[in-house]
Amino acid sequence: MRATDELKERYDFLDWLRVIAIFVLFFFHTGMIFVGWGWHIVNDQTIPSLQWPMDIAHRLRMPLLFVIAGAGMWFALQRRSTGMFVKERTIKLLLPLLAGIFLIVPPQIYCERLLDGQWTGGYLAFYATRVLQFVPYPKGDFSWHHLWFILYLYVYVLLLLPLMLWWKQGAQRVAPGAWLYLLGIPLGINEVLLKSLFPESHNLVSDWYIFNHYLLLTVYGYLMASMPGIWKWLSDVRRWSLVGGVASFILLISLFKAGVIDHGSVADGLGANIFTWLWVMVFLGYGYRYLSFVNPLLIWAREASYPFYILHQTVIVVIGYYIIQRPWTPWTKYAVILVLSMSACFALYEGCVRRFALLRLLFGMKAESSSPRAFSGAGKRSLGDDLQ
Repeated sequence: MRATDELKERYDFLDWLRVIAIFVLFFFHTGMIFVGWGWHIVNDQTIPSLQWPMDIAHRLRMPLLFVIAGAGMWFALQRRSTGMFVKERTIKLLLPLLAGIFLIVPPQIYCERLLDGQWTGGYLAFYATRVLQFVPYPKGDFSWHHLWFILYLYVYVLLLLPLMLWWKQGAQRVAPGAWLYLLGIPLGINEVLLKSLFPESHNLVSDWYIFNHYLLLTVYGYLMASMPGIWKWLSDVRRWSLVGGVASFILLISLFKAGVIDHGSVADGLGANIFTWLWVMVFLGYGYRYLSFVNPLLIWAREASYPFYILHQTVIVVIGYYIIQRPWTPWTKYAVILVLSMSACFALYEGCVRRFALLRLLFGMKAESSSPRAFSGAGKRSLGDDLQ
């Protein structure tokens, strides 16, 4: 296989997986309103049947995104100098993060405070007197909320840069093999050792379990992308990965139901992370086999997915705030919030974000949209051009 052909396949299937993972976030964060896990807004009645799917999605959605982001760093560094790489990541990560903190996230906190009876005035007064006090959430009303993904990724870029450059310049490359299946074990050890001491908070300063968890996954993505033939190897063993992923799921569920292991136990921490990593390998293997192509939907979605990610949770919370106060069944509310949120994000993106250069920049997009001619050769672009 020629190098350009391999790069094309890397770009296409990983972009498909990224787009799908972001699409799933609409279902997940809408579900957070109905599972009773203490989210920003909650419905009075829960939907118990959502809890297992939500728990599984929580274990899979963000790990896949961080692995893909790590792979994107490898590809970006193949085509850019160190200075250009850092500059590009600063523009595509730090700038949208700052814009999101001041413009996108505050409406979420406003709706939460209204619902909890902690604020009764208008939004502008809330912003001026509460948000601009810069007191960190949850005690205060200044936060990055779901944009923690962008913050952590930018910190990883700066933290890992020396290691990434050293690995890039190395003369030898590691060959893929069955040892890759063992990478779930360090993830499990990290959870067993740190989760009880540093519960998931996304506050960066005392979030060591989560910080290390996604740091490892980002490193995994970078190292795997550097391995010659890795994607084909993952495709070749995809059925074994699937067998292992299904077996780990059945085993964990059976042990939970039998009372042999408990949530939060050592066995849970190790088993859940082995499950996560096996399924990441499943997604990568089957993605390479069946998603190594580009079509008009991917051309549109690869550019839209980042703005959709930035917008989606605020849109869900704002719409959800009004819908959960209706006397409807929980499933009706779920469906209405989901459909309206997707529609609103589409309308905001198509009608506003993508049409103005400043907004494109603030949402991590290129200042000018790619032309149809550029799309016809999209496969030759680096994965790092689009992955955050």
